[in-house]
Amino acid sequence: MTDLITIPEASAVSGVTYYHISIKLPLRSFTTKRRYSEFQDLVYKLSGDLGINVSDFPYQLPSKRMKWFKGESVVEERKELLVIFLNSIVRDLELQNNPLVHNFLLTPVNFKFNNNMFKPKDKEFNLNIELEGIDDDNWLEVYRSLKSGVDSERTSGDGILGSNIADKIQTINKINRVFQPCLVNLTKSLDSSKLVDPEKSRRQTILRELQGNLDQLLLSLDPKEPTNSAREFGKSRRVFGQPVETKETISLNNNELLQQQTQIHKQQDHEVEQLRKIIQRQRQIGQAIHTEVEEQNNLLDQFNEEVDVTTGKLKEARRRAKKIL
Repeated sequence: MTDLITIPEASAVSGVTYYHISIKLPLRSFTTKRRYSEFQDLVYKLSGDLGINVSDFPYQLPSKRMKWFKGESVVEERKELLVIFLNSIVRDLELQNNPLVHNFLLTPVNFKFNNNMFKPKDKEFNLNIELEGIDDDNWLEVYRSLKSGVDSERTSGDGILGSNIADKIQTINKINRVFQPCLVNLTKSLDSSKLVDPEKSRRQTILRELQGNLDQLLLSLDPKEPTNSAREFGKSRRVFGQPVETKETISLNNNELLQQQTQIHKQQDHEVEQLRKIIQRQRQIGQAIHTEVEEQNNLLDQFNEEVDVTTGKLKEARRRAKKIL
């Protein structure tokens, strides 16, 4: 199995050792620093969350005091054992996506561990993968393989412009038969996936960027006729275009379309925020009206009570007046 987590180094600050936890995720890697006491705190919290004693936690931390080692040897030994500890946790189906684990590792929002991440990467995905073979778990792996292939074609040799006609034709065929169909299948899979925002929006964005890279690659194959080759290719193969486009979008390439949609989304977000403020204001007015009505009802109740008291006094006064007469 592949380890996602390593601890390449440790540093000491004011006598306290911090372990540099390196986490390699799809499309990005990052490092976070943790003290040994924070590892212990994680075990206590996870044990409490599981409803078990700390001694029964399935993955043990290295001993706090390793008397048989001294100095840097202790840190090096502890680094190896902490790596085993963390990788064991993120492979455990019951623990890997526990919020406590994600908070400890400071993973991106909405990120989830899955078993496909731990499979050996001895070979890349076949880019001819059918739509039925793409799911939410392997989507990023297929995307990375496709992006790697596109980037390789863009940067190979001295550049496409210096290639001979045969190489250009081979690259065009690869785009039409492999890259573009794979990109379309990734898009269709994403459209039908159960992912929610912001992860789904993020994947749509990186697909649009990859489509733009494909357009640029095709443009570089025929710089003399960009309109008749890459532009038309971009229109016919546009991933996010509608079956019938409007006059405003039909002349745009994918990058321009992305910018336009981004601007529209910002405007819509602004309008939604304004609507939220209006609704919040209406709610405050409604609450004020409700409070005013309650106060008026209380005054009416008091008035009714006073009327009843006055009516009783009038009856008593009339009764006494009759006795005098």
